[in-house]
Amino acid sequence: MPKQKENSGPFNQEELEKLITVSEDAGIPPINLNNYKVETDVLRLVPEHLARSYKIMPLAKMGSVLTVAMVDPFEVYILDNLKIITKCNIQPVVATAIQIRKSQDDYYSSVAIEQLIKDEIVKEKEKTEEKEKQGEGISLQKPVDEVIDVEEITKISQDTAIVNMVNGIIRDAIEMRASDIHIEPYSDVLRLRYRVDGIMREMTPLFRENTNAIIARIKIISGLDITIRRLPQDGRFTSKFASRQVDFRVSILPIHFGEKAVLRILDKSSMSMDLEKLGFSPYAFEAFTKASNRPYGMILLTGPTGSGKSTTLYSIMNRLNTPQKHLVTVEDPVEYQLQGLTQIQIKADIGFNFAAALRAVLRQSPDVIMIGEIRDSETVDIAMKAALTGHIILSTLHTNDAPSAIVRLMDMQVEPFLISSTLILIAAQRLARKICPKCKESYEVAADKISGLPDNIKEKTLNFYRGKGCPDCEGTGYSGRVAIVEALLLDEKIKQMVMDKISIEEIRDYARKHGMRTLREDALEKGMRGEISLEEIMRVTPAE
Repeated sequence: MPKQKENSGPFNQEELEKLITVSEDAGIPPINLNNYKVETDVLRLVPEHLARSYKIMPLAKMGSVLTVAMVDPFEVYILDNLKIITKCNIQPVVATAIQIRKSQDDYYSSVAIEQLIKDEIVKEKEKTEEKEKQGEGISLQKPVDEVIDVEEITKISQDTAIVNMVNGIIRDAIEMRASDIHIEPYSDVLRLRYRVDGIMREMTPLFRENTNAIIARIKIISGLDITIRRLPQDGRFTSKFASRQVDFRVSILPIHFGEKAVLRILDKSSMSMDLEKLGFSPYAFEAFTKASNRPYGMILLTGPTGSGKSTTLYSIMNRLNTPQKHLVTVEDPVEYQLQGLTQIQIKADIGFNFAAALRAVLRQSPDVIMIGEIRDSETVDIAMKAALTGHIILSTLHTNDAPSAIVRLMDMQVEPFLISSTLILIAAQRLARKICPKCKESYEVAADKISGLPDNIKEKTLNFYRGKGCPDCEGTGYSGRVAIVEALLLDEKIKQMVMDKISIEEIRDYARKHGMRTLREDALEKGMRGEISLEEIMRVTPAE
């Protein structure tokens, strides 16, 4: 039996009554988890995600029998699955959900995972040193071309050490607020990096010999085929973390030394779906509010990948999401699953592309349509005509600033009259890292050293802020991100300028005189308020 702890806490009366009832019904003894200490070897038999999902806690192993505390011992499929995974006969005992959850929190910690990775690194170092002594060395020129035993790799990928390692990688990334996990094999090491606040961070490298097992494990939980190693694959899975669901999009890509895995983290709890909470400047928020209140027309978001366009589009959809409206999204892929929306995943390999999906959607009488991206002339033609006939259309383009979207649409053979009749708002967007509030300090900068300052600023020196670096921000000086927006609301004058094919430079100048702030101006305003640093402003916004 498990070793007893010195301190034990009593049940409250309600817990005790429930415990006794379940115990009597099942004919299984109850147990007080406060009285026991779980050995590490026992803990390794059941992965954390499984223990939490099944609401169980492994307690002790005697021979081939594993004692497991359960909330509901009548769940036969759990007992069967545990028998297969642990290769043990399962002896259930009954405990309360509160005690099981507390034991999971106490025992399933990142400490064990970190130690496991350190042990693997030490082993790798020892092996490398031994090879060097024998004159074997490691070639950086020759790619790894192994023959993979699928059954063996599947077996290894289900080993508790590999399962715990992958779980630890995922958990650490979520705790660091990372948006991506990059796992990249090289000849002598498995590189691990997280993208945090838009910037890649190098993490402790992983043991190279575990590459195939780790990639196989990621494929298994993503529903991918582990036998396919020479073609790209895309999948997804959902993980529970601190009582919330986090979605992952997975991309597997064959590279020189094996397969690279990139996991994109889609944490809805950390993503604001409210326009008012995205950090827009007052003028940009007002422009989005006016545009989204229109009965029909098109709203376009522009910017590079990772600039927050999807978050803004979903926020607008969330604002418009009422029982009185039929809202549809056409995406590649569907990023966030939202209640109340009809969401469509395109499948270009069978001809179900954006244009085909949009035609089908229009036959179902939608009020609002979000198109993930306008990629071709056919899609933009259907979207524009839909916006002209009583629909709100939201989509994205890849251009450097807001006015350039007009040129891009003309390049896609859209007639000027159609642009001026349908476009309501074009907004260019970027994401800038926010200064860590715990280590923020101010300093003065000469105004003539800063390009792109608004004309109304006459001071010779300006106050800006930066982060010194502290434990809270891990020495980076940054924590979180904020949107930088250039919002061009098309009024009657601009629509006439589009019809007359006036140059983009003249349209931009007119818009700036009537309230539009460029990306640089919006960023500088946030910088002088102490939200972002001057260095970050120069990094993410183009010079005027």
